Amino acid sequence: MRDIAEKAFLTRLLRLPAIAAAAASLLFSSTPAFSRVIDGIAIIVNKDAILVSQINEAMTPLMQEYRAKYEGDELKKKIKELRETVIEQAIDTKLILQVARQKGLVADQKDVDTRVELVKSRFPSEDVFLQALAARGVSYIEYREQVAEQVLVQQTVRSEVGAGIRVSDNEMQDYYDSHPDEFVSELKVKLAQIFLKIAAGSAPEEIERLRQKGEQLRILIEDGVSFEEIAMKYSEGPYREKGGLLGEVSPGEMLPEIEEVAFSLKPGEVSPLVQTGYGLYLLKALEVTPARKVSFEEARPLIEERITENKRNQKYKDWIKKLRQDAFIEVKI
Repeated sequence: MRDIAEKAFLTRLLRLPAIAAAAASLLFSSTPAFSRVIDGIAIIVNKDAILVSQINEAMTPLMQEYRAKYEGDELKKKIKELRETVIEQAIDTKLILQVARQKGLVADQKDVDTRVELVKSRFPSEDVFLQALAARGVSYIEYREQVAEQVLVQQTVRSEVGAGIRVSDNEMQDYYDSHPDEFVSELKVKLAQIFLKIAAGSAPEEIERLRQKGEQLRILIEDGVSFEEIAMKYSEGPYREKGGLLGEVSPGEMLPEIEEVAFSLKPGEVSPLVQTGYGLYLLKALEVTPARKVSFEEARPLIEERITENKRNQKYKDWIKKLRQDAFIEVKI
């Protein structure tokens, strides 16, 4: 649980685009904010304290979701796990902020402005945004300080963990050789369709008349009328205006009865009528891209990214472990 939460935490910290959702989560929550009264110390991290109310506030958004999804002993278990995760992340955040303070780092105000404006843009007006803050018991200045803290944590992690990671050619080649299943492209077919809908409750004779219509359309196509033209005139599906063009599809994306036929077609080939619970289909394979092994050179950027992420995660884990070992930490709740 700790490893999963830690990896997710690091992913959020190192993500380069602004993370407005995290900054806005309490604003959009319908549950009233916990009291800002100093209601007790939850955790001591070196000379800094984290309050019980701060832990509770961090739990608020997911608490609503959990109460809607779980009940009884399962709800208690989920809340216990959530509290443990929030406590661990609160400790990590406090340690990171202490490193930032020791190194004299400050939040990039342009980044803070961007994130605040992004959250503000989700409201109809600035007045509504300020009202949402007031409803949470938070002033605009306090909110900016919260966002600035998030920015500073990310900056510090990038500075300590994100820099200096190198990936050698040998490491990439070893990863490629040891993960062959990750570097096989799937069979893909670019499809067009003509769809004739079978209305619910249709009698067998009505379905048979529709089938005869479909067979006549197939004969027209075999006689040289373009599939696209027939689709635009007769198809009842949502792709009618595009001449029946579905686009490129991979295994697992269509109904099994359609997929079985679609992936047996050769380029340019039109299928027999295929019947499903929805209706009758004529399919045309416009292009077929066979499954193939992706070359090392093609996969190289992805491999480098994955190895870099793995190294970054381990470096973060080791860094936080060292910070924790060197710190005085006391959890009081």
